Amino acid sequence: MEKQNINELINKAKSSNQNKTIQKIVPIATKEIEEIQFSFYMEKELLKKLKLKAVQEDTSMKHLVNNAIKNALK
Repeated sequence: MEKQNINELINKAKSSNQNKTIQKIVPIATKEIEEIQFSFYMEKELLKKLKLKAVQEDTSMKHLVNNAIKNALK
């Protein structure tokens, strides 16, 4: 009796016209500059100052650090 109820449920589910969700595939944007992840430790107060400067200049900490390194290597 249970088997018959399961089959009825399966048939009912198959016959229902539910809208199926279709996954949208979006290509990943390519970056102009190849980047790698790099981690390091810094002084706590220095990190606070870096975060504050990033907020004040409406930019990212990554941008500030990259520019500082580029300027130091000139």
